[in-house]
Amino acid sequence: MVADRGNSRIQTFTLDGKHIAYIGGTNMPCHFWFNRKGDMTVVPDLAARVTILDRDNKVIEHLGDDSQANDWKTLRTESRDKFRPGKFVCPHGACFDHKGDIYVVEWVEVGRLSKLRHV
Repeated sequence: MVADRGNSRIQTFTLDGKHIAYIGGTNMPCHFWFNRKGDMTVVPDLAARVTILDRDNKVIEHLGDDSQANDWKTLRTESRDKFRPGKFVCPHGACFDHKGDIYVVEWVEVGRLSKLRHV
């Protein structure tokens, strides 16, 4: 799998480089992380959201989506008090822990780490 940020998609390939498929549903994917069971993938998206995919690479949910805001690019250089609660600014990395919680780090001037608890 390759995060094809410039084309708003993820691409899948065989190990010898043959293209298999495109996976849509993302704006600017950075990378992806599979949960322990392999039935979900978290995809941080520089365009202000985190996407969860199912086992078949279909979108389950966009978390903290603020991609429609016109200021997400500007917010990267603002102080934390300008960030909107429950909304992402510029997620760049994300992973699941052993409990299924998701940690998201953002590409913002002041740094930002969010923990999304599995309930």
